[in-house]
Amino acid sequence: MVHEIIQAQCPDCSPDEPVPHSILKEKPGMLIKCTQCDAVHPHHIEKKRQKEVRVVVSSGESSFIRKLTLYSDEALTVGDEFVVEDESTGEASFVIVTSIETDIKRVDEAITNDIETVWARSTDKVIAKISITKGWQTESIEIEVPGDREFNVGEILKEGQERFLIKKIKLRVGGFLRDEGNSAQAKYIKRIFADSMERVEFLSRPKKTYRKITHGQGGSIIRPRGSASWISKKKGED
Repeated sequence: MVHEIIQAQCPDCSPDEPVPHSILKEKPGMLIKCTQCDAVHPHHIEKKRQKEVRVVVSSGESSFIRKLTLYSDEALTVGDEFVVEDESTGEASFVIVTSIETDIKRVDEAITNDIETVWARSTDKVIAKISITKGWQTESIEIEVPGDREFNVGEILKEGQERFLIKKIKLRVGGFLRDEGNSAQAKYIKRIFADSMERVEFLSRPKKTYRKITHGQGGSIIRPRGSASWISKKKGED
């Protein structure tokens, strides 16, 4: 007969550190046997306390309230992602924690037992904010995309009749992505910066070059007042 193995302290050979034990009996009281010294002793599993936490979820311009059940000693951190459900419809939403409120102040991390309210942002659908430079002017547009939609530096996007090239991406947490091929999911992006294709084509045109003209060693070109012509004058000449 194969017994299930669990980790537990042994009162005989390892009272401080868990060691492997085989389960001899589960109910009404668990009885286990140490695999190191063969000592048999009862084992009590303490049930963890749980707490229901209020979650305020923002989605675009609106917000809604959900509830989340966590273990009381579980830590929650800004940036954590989880699923909340609408109790009436059963509809689930993926959210990401943006702020945590305790009975004292807002923090970036806290134990569930100390949390009053969790502020989160829905990541099922997000608004991608894009700043597009056209010529010497910049305009902003907003598009709704799935939260896991990836944007890449160097990617060409199309909105209506317009096409534009992503130049850099500002993350919600962290700095900018600038190197071509760098990418991030929409739910982690604060703003996208792009150039219109007309601007890209203009900037990629070869630049005109000019050749400097000299007239012999030590010569310089001067332009006398009132004349549109150029004359050459060497050093030491009057």
